[in-house]
Amino acid sequence: MEFVFSQEQQELREAVRRMLTELAPIARNRALAETGERYDARCYRAMAEQIGVQGLALPENLGGGGGSLIDLALVCEEQGAVLLGGPFFGTVVLAAQALLVCQDDPLSQELLAAIGEGERTAALAVLEADGRWDLASLTTHAERVRGGYLLRGTKELVLDGADADELLVVARTDAAAALFRLPPGEHGVHRERLDVLDATRPLARLRLDGAPAQLIGTADAGEQVLRHVHRAGTTMLAAEQVGASRQCVELTTRYARERKQFGRPIGAFQAVKHRLADMASRLELASAAAYWAAWRCAGATSLAGFTSTDAADPMVGATADHAIDEAVAVAGAYCGDAFLRTASDTIQLHGGIGFTWEHDAHLFLRRARADRNVLGSPRQHWVRLGELIGAEGGSR
Repeated sequence: MEFVFSQEQQELREAVRRMLTELAPIARNRALAETGERYDARCYRAMAEQIGVQGLALPENLGGGGGSLIDLALVCEEQGAVLLGGPFFGTVVLAAQALLVCQDDPLSQELLAAIGEGERTAALAVLEADGRWDLASLTTHAERVRGGYLLRGTKELVLDGADADELLVVARTDAAAALFRLPPGEHGVHRERLDVLDATRPLARLRLDGAPAQLIGTADAGEQVLRHVHRAGTTMLAAEQVGASRQCVELTTRYARERKQFGRPIGAFQAVKHRLADMASRLELASAAAYWAAWRCAGATSLAGFTSTDAADPMVGATADHAIDEAVAVAGAYCGDAFLRTASDTIQLHGGIGFTWEHDAHLFLRRARADRNVLGSPRQHWVRLGELIGAEGGSR
């Protein structure tokens, strides 16, 4: 089975890469993080106005581009290569995908339109004390009152939670779980900015003490929201990690050609060659895993944009939940581990300079470690994959 990117997707990748090279190189993102600035508003606005990446994976009837998660994965990969931080992942990947589950709700449509235009940013609050992405871990409670709901509880590790224009919260109702919006004004909401390992990706703690909230969608949509967002988010994070791994390989290969020891480039030494080959091999496998998951997830709603050249292939269009979950688990498990190992190798092969604050190598290692707190660690994904394989074997 041979998979190819379309001409439009190749042009999308090139356009995003050119823009990020000009407006958001690593040096710029590093400077923003070190000065405590949240993000470059000019770059975020340009991505919306010139390329439309915020609305790329939103349906056309909601003002989006009608693209698939594969298109969004290409964008995330390029952003990972420059360690882009700020509100994009929290807004466009997590919050927007949560709203898409409830897209029949007028409030959801209003928020998606604003996100797609780049006018509003949003944060999705799910994780709590145990850091697990599942219904069983939810303790934040939504109390039904006249005219709406009141939320009580604490949300941890909320991407862009201290600054986002909109706050979305998954909380338990008496009967199930649901998605809520905290209206502007935020009475009863306490945002606490956290000290983080990866300063390019701000996190916050939300304390909700009787915070008024609006229900989005149905009162039992929470489980579906968690399932869909975890799938899409894990896949997009894997694509980000592929981009960051690619940049690590390029940085290290270039350094191995330029740095000389004993009169020879260090890349000429066999031990260094083997390490570089391992890094390149991990990158190829990670890329395959990430885009396989993106293709599977896209197949759940649309096969647009990424096609098999074998039209008779019986796997084309497969949308079984089990197949999607397996592909996502593989991407989450392998790409996270591969990125961490590649980032570690980048520092090691740069020698003494790689350990200094002035070099960018440590930024990739910080991102690789911090990613483990976003949508589950690689170990959690490996465990999930084992469960899925076991279930598949037991059903035969």
